[in-house]
Amino acid sequence: MANTKLVDYIQEQIKRGFDVQTIRNYLLKYGYSPADIDEAIRYISSPEVRHIIHFSPAALIGIAAIFIGIVAVSFVFFNFAGSKAPGTLLDLNLESVKTTVNSGEDITFISELDNLGSARRYDVSLKYELINIKTNDVVTFKEETRAIETKGSNQINMQVPPDAAAGDYVLRAIATYNGQRAVATLPVKIVGQVAEGSVGDEPIEEEITEEPVAETPEETGEEPVPDEETTPGNSAITTFETLEKVEQIAGQNRQEAERLCNQLELQTSRDLCFNKIGEVLGDRAYCAKIADERTKDVCLSNVAKIVGRSEVCEEISKDSRKDSCYMNFVIDKKDYTVCDKVTNQYLKQSCESLKQLSKLNITDVAFYESLINQSLFELI
Repeated sequence: MANTKLVDYIQEQIKRGFDVQTIRNYLLKYGYSPADIDEAIRYISSPEVRHIIHFSPAALIGIAAIFIGIVAVSFVFFNFAGSKAPGTLLDLNLESVKTTVNSGEDITFISELDNLGSARRYDVSLKYELINIKTNDVVTFKEETRAIETKGSNQINMQVPPDAAAGDYVLRAIATYNGQRAVATLPVKIVGQVAEGSVGDEPIEEEITEEPVAETPEETGEEPVPDEETTPGNSAITTFETLEKVEQIAGQNRQEAERLCNQLELQTSRDLCFNKIGEVLGDRAYCAKIADERTKDVCLSNVAKIVGRSEVCEEISKDSRKDSCYMNFVIDKKDYTVCDKVTNQYLKQSCESLKQLSKLNITDVAFYESLINQSLFELI
């Protein structure tokens, strides 16, 4: 049964003009289970239909035929449905890197595209708009075109106008493709205006690596730390390049991988980096180094799946993400021992139903074999 709170929320957001894909991405970002979200969306878009089969002891042979028929129809249906997947279907997501800045500075974010359709490659036009929440004015925008095949992420820098007032803003990304649209949003905060003259100085100091190195010894005598902290911003090694390198070397040299993570300037980047080491090594100790709660929970869930140990899920802080971790074991490992640990009643019922169905299948096989043997014996 669909979660009534989710149904009410989605209906309210649709009335406000948001499309279903944007609402779904938002709910996923805040830890709601994909199964719950999709169930609520299906409930809204079409009436709920339930097919209930009552097993009768007096009609076991008939049940066997029905069971085989259901399996055959299901097989045909899912294969047919899979072949009819839309050619172009896109999932757009934004992740914050640096979204609290002064006027005149750059906001930095990750734009992620995921091709969910059957088409192997198509072009996507992207427009990023920075909108003042109070006035609904678009204060600046940026556009790009990307070719998408499976899944890709880009780090985007977008300058806030120097005269932008301090306050709350929203970054809206609009992806246009084949006459369709996908929308994603991200909160942005402008904390103040940079004094005239200083806006131009700060980027110069960040881009010229020699000047900070020369000034630091004069002021402090001997302190190489500032040079190390600005290295990620000054060198060609971006966050994504660091993550890629960490993924390559973590298995052979975890100390070097840790060093690369620690030298990243932004906490968000460091969190993603330790998450990557945890996934590569299957070591949840690296999840503990992550500051962001959601990223830490995702790390623990990934490690649990990699090492095949459901008890790792117990360390996840949020119940909805913990339930999702347990359900990975139900679906992938057919491990129904975790059903009692699931807190969401819908997921718990689904888990118990799958558990009973697995037992039913075994019983049916044994029964049908005995029934066939008995029939053969009577014929003899």
